[in-house]
Amino acid sequence: MTRQEVIKAARKLYAAPGYAQTTVDKIAREARVSPATVYAQCGGKEGLLRTLMDIWTTSPTVGRIITDSAAAPTGRTKLEVLAAGYAAHAAEAGDIMRIVERAAPSSPAAQAFLDVADQRHIEALEMIVEGIAGNGDLAEGLSVEDAAKIIFFHFRNPQLVLAVETFGWGVDRGTRWLVDRVAAAILKD
Repeated sequence: MTRQEVIKAARKLYAAPGYAQTTVDKIAREARVSPATVYAQCGGKEGLLRTLMDIWTTSPTVGRIITDSAAAPTGRTKLEVLAAGYAAHAAEAGDIMRIVERAAPSSPAAQAFLDVADQRHIEALEMIVEGIAGNGDLAEGLSVEDAAKIIFFHFRNPQLVLAVETFGWGVDRGTRWLVDRVAAAILKD
């Protein structure tokens, strides 16, 4: 239970005031443990950030998105399932995504964790695109790798936040717009 409390405290503090502004002492106070416990059980600040990135990138939601997309009958419906999955995943772990994204420019460790997260993300998308290609729905001459990168470009958390929150479109309109853009780019006419 102590480890979970420390992770919860780090998640809260890394979101505000931010990763750079959060010390191990602050995490320990928030979790009501000693700083030594934060280091021993969680690997300090960097270990906690790595744990949060793992929570984000290996959550059961990611597996469900891949499975549900694979079961969808057409390339378009696979993208629609994927979009709904992105929305669900953002609701579950969007704060973690933002924590790692915001910390990366000033922290080499955070940048390394973001690189791992991005690689895991692209690998998951390649599995989904392989299903689209297997259906015969992938645009002529487009590789699985390039199609996955196109999806990544459009649905990566900052773009999803831009469409849904910044533009004020909400989840339905924002994801529908993104699906339309991706479908036009990667699916056969």
